[in-house]
Amino acid sequence: MSSYQRLYKIIVVGEGGVGKTTLIKRYVTGQFTNSKTTIGVSFAIATVNLNGVTVKMQIWDLGGEDRFRTLLPSFCKGAQGAIIVFDQSRFSTFLALPEWIELVKQNTREIPIILVGSKSDLINDNPYSDQIIELVKKYGLKEFIPVSSKTGFNIERVFIEIAASLISQHC
Repeated sequence: MSSYQRLYKIIVVGEGGVGKTTLIKRYVTGQFTNSKTTIGVSFAIATVNLNGVTVKMQIWDLGGEDRFRTLLPSFCKGAQGAIIVFDQSRFSTFLALPEWIELVKQNTREIPIILVGSKSDLINDNPYSDQIIELVKKYGLKEFIPVSSKTGFNIERVFIEIAASLISQHC
């Protein structure tokens, strides 16, 4: 018998340098490490137990630079959930979100998408929280979760929420 009951492919996308790899590494290893730019695609595995259901997540991390955008359609194949990340301390990464959301939606079926604002430790208060709420509603995203890979703030919550969404969707 396998050690998990459900297997889900989760994609993590967003502009380069927003903290996608650091987010994944913090969740999988529990440690904060400054990461270098992801070249192409990287991959991690994590298992979580929710309400007696053991979920294994294949977490796919796509490099955010323009040169990797052509990989996105094949990278999205079979994805059952998505995490779209922006850097809360760099407004330009927020402005790029509609493009990322559309890329994911065009290349997947209707999957739960969680918006993650990284680097919460670098800001005191989010000056564009109303715009974030508006974006979540406009695109029908599951929710917005601010995180800090450095402090560990809300890291586990992101992956528990996406796993919970997938379990409830596939029951």
